[in-house]
Amino acid sequence: MNRTVHSLIRHTIIPACALALAGCGAEFSAKTGEEKTGKAKKEKAVLVELAEVKRGMIESILERSAPLEAEVKVEVKARTSNPAIELLVEEGDKVAKGQVLLRLENDKQQNDHDQALSQLDKTQIEYERQESLYKDNLISEQVFRNAKFDLNQRQLSAETAKRQLEYTEVRAPIKGTITLRSVKVGDNVSTGSTIFEIIDFESTVAVIHVPEQYLPQLRPDMAARLISNTLGDKIFPAHVKRISPIVEARAGTIKVTVGVRELGALRPGMWVDVELVLETKQDAVLIPKKSIVYDNDQTFAYKLHTSTNGVRSVKRQLVLPQNADKVHIEPFEGFEVGEKVVIAGQSGLKENSKIREVGDPDPDAEETTATTASTNAPAAGKSGT
Repeated sequence: MNRTVHSLIRHTIIPACALALAGCGAEFSAKTGEEKTGKAKKEKAVLVELAEVKRGMIESILERSAPLEAEVKVEVKARTSNPAIELLVEEGDKVAKGQVLLRLENDKQQNDHDQALSQLDKTQIEYERQESLYKDNLISEQVFRNAKFDLNQRQLSAETAKRQLEYTEVRAPIKGTITLRSVKVGDNVSTGSTIFEIIDFESTVAVIHVPEQYLPQLRPDMAARLISNTLGDKIFPAHVKRISPIVEARAGTIKVTVGVRELGALRPGMWVDVELVLETKQDAVLIPKKSIVYDNDQTFAYKLHTSTNGVRSVKRQLVLPQNADKVHIEPFEGFEVGEKVVIAGQSGLKENSKIREVGDPDPDAEETTATTASTNAPAAGKSGT
């Protein structure tokens, strides 16, 4: 009897328990899978910053870089050999045209000049006497011509002596600023040696080379800007001073000389960024440059899309630039004034990604809080222990 009962229990009750446990396990596994699937399907909102598409002014800019150079620059050379006795200017001084810069010892030149004038006076008197005699037919024409020739020679000698005396005073051939002084008092200055360099800063220009396709847009006196990194990206107004009449065949470029309207702290030798304003639009549709993302050599921007139930997401829009400056882009199409585009947080976005802005409540955090509260609440109909 006992053996029969034990056999019945082993073949009937134990399999039933196993089936019950298997069912419970399957139910638990199914619930866990559903929860995991639900969490996988739940997309997290990406934190972004948005900006509005607006209308405004934009310029079509051609950018180049070039060193500044002075078109009016001279080296003042000595025209006689004498010791320097008086230095009247220093580097950095502004000078006028004809101003005396340096005086050289002039004893010999002064003596030669005085002698030349004395001999000229004597020859002048003799010529006048010969002229009077010639008019009275008391001397031949040949004698009179010799007297006139002697007078011309003395005049040339006097002019030469005067010029040599003037060379002992070194004068500025142009107005400008002394940028080099290579002599000091007591130095023996040699003929032909460079003693000063003068630059007219008002003649400062930037020479750039523009691709030939821009030739139809170039015109004299068109607006330009110079930007100096050395001076904290300060902008200086400029203009197109000259446009070369030919295209450099080897490079396919045109030489354009840009003049400075207000020199300010700019100096020859400084490198500047040159901006030529090719075109100006006053009422263009503009999107921020910060909204641009790149993908396979194409540019895109993420536009805000709000569904009928208030869910905010993004749509990726191709951007074809028409004009651009340092802050904005004017696209050919695809954007309307008042639309919003993402300008920060694009790295975490894809098509139809949900988004939220800084300061917006995080829906994921709210859902987590609600789920936690629901889990911790006591079941209905059960009393605490």
